[in-house]
Amino acid sequence: MSSLQSKAWTWGYMIAGDMPGEVPFVGRSHCSLETAAAYLGTPNVVFMNSNHDRGTLTPEHLDPLAGCERVICGLQHGAYAETARQVSALSRTRRNIVGGLIDDYLDFHGPSAKMTPEETRAVYEALKSENDALRLTVVRYTWQDQADLLPYLPYLDAINLWVWVGNTYDWQVRMSAELERIGRLTGKPILLGLFLHDYGGTGGPMPMDVLEAQFQKAVACARSGLIEGFVILQSGWLDREDHRPQAQWVQQYLHWAYGTTTGR
Repeated sequence: MSSLQSKAWTWGYMIAGDMPGEVPFVGRSHCSLETAAAYLGTPNVVFMNSNHDRGTLTPEHLDPLAGCERVICGLQHGAYAETARQVSALSRTRRNIVGGLIDDYLDFHGPSAKMTPEETRAVYEALKSENDALRLTVVRYTWQDQADLLPYLPYLDAINLWVWVGNTYDWQVRMSAELERIGRLTGKPILLGLFLHDYGGTGGPMPMDVLEAQFQKAVACARSGLIEGFVILQSGWLDREDHRPQAQWVQQYLHWAYGTTTGR
């Protein structure tokens, strides 16, 4: 496996039971997380079922991910510390679990909007309670002021950064400088988020010019070491006919990028 491929992650949901199944923010889908990761060739996954319900941290949902190199588990909104403690315990037997994630961290309209540094510390300590090596990752957006993170930095391990309203200028011209600035400010590794669906813009599939700019920048930054890796959101879109051009382009592009990056 090339060093570039080892930096790739797929974000999504396990579908337990019959297909198709309900996937949050998508609807019905035939594509479960482990299938999406195999299709895109990403060895790592962000398991988000537990972001909505920590009761999904079960063998039924996690066993299909046993072949993944690394798994990050979403932490349930409203029960971050409780979920983190559960993830910590699971990681003792499920060795590929490497951390927990708080989605939409300190987002003005989200569940963690008013979260304090001390509350974050409680989550951080719960996550490491049975496995010191686990990392707490938080989702942030480029529209947010990352200086707001300064009081929280002792209790954060990594930042998952996203561009909510995508455009080619931000990706092609501004992104490298923004990543460098955030890296200097926080001292934390960055996982760069890549959307297949244009949630913040058209509400449909990501326009192809923006999609291509996202992935080209992510691969370049991963190769140079400016970012620790990149995360593709999300599994549930891959089987949708209206997202087929995006899914097929991404698979082909990553196959080319992995196959032409020598892993040493």
